[in-house]
Amino acid sequence: MGNVNLEENNYRTYMSYEDLQSLVTSKVRGSILWMVLGLIITGVTGFFFLNAVSNGIISNEIFGPIMIGAIILELVTVIAFTALTYKSSAGALRAMFLIYSVLNGVTLSTLGFAYGLDLVVIAFASTVVLFTVLAIYGYCTKEDLTKYTSLLTVGIISLIIMSLINIFLRSDGLMLITSIIGVIVFIIFIAVDVNRIKSNVIAYAMQEDASILDKIEIHGALQLYLDFVNLFIYILRLLGRRR
Repeated sequence: MGNVNLEENNYRTYMSYEDLQSLVTSKVRGSILWMVLGLIITGVTGFFFLNAVSNGIISNEIFGPIMIGAIILELVTVIAFTALTYKSSAGALRAMFLIYSVLNGVTLSTLGFAYGLDLVVIAFASTVVLFTVLAIYGYCTKEDLTKYTSLLTVGIISLIIMSLINIFLRSDGLMLITSIIGVIVFIIFIAVDVNRIKSNVIAYAMQEDASILDKIEIHGALQLYLDFVNLFIYILRLLGRRR
């Protein structure tokens, strides 16, 4: 989808500038609220799953299979969501997003075992602060931040390659470099994705089919959710090293 600047003259013929601004604000806010709902579901699911494992309700014998199954279902859900974004209904996309949030709560529960509740809380609070600042910047800036998408894609590929290499090397230094790069990449991604949601809403605001805007809203929610979770994980890794 192309990027369109928020200029009054471009839209005066179709809707008022104030109406357009209101629509954009509503959809960006909707994406963020859906993201927050997903994070709450993930956190609650992770908390109860962690307690179930700690109290022996979920035995070690079935813990592994549950994790593998959750990871596979996560991948399937994300792939299906991406493939069906503009083909399925907004309601179906919301359902997939909520399912993914539950599954991610199961897989992320292992962070509680690895780092402890205190570091998890500190990392989460730090992520909230960074997300808020970058989301505001991404929404308010007049610059088209989506031009940095290719650079960020290179960063993601580099992170994946370095992470795969470190599976075999088990290098603390490489882990540190990967974590720092990960924090930088996803900090930028937050601003870019908020900016992209805003641009996409403007680009499709003139269409009579309002359902496309609902799809943009929930698709944006998943993008922001993934940005938040990844930033949180990389911050947690850095804090874990300091401990």
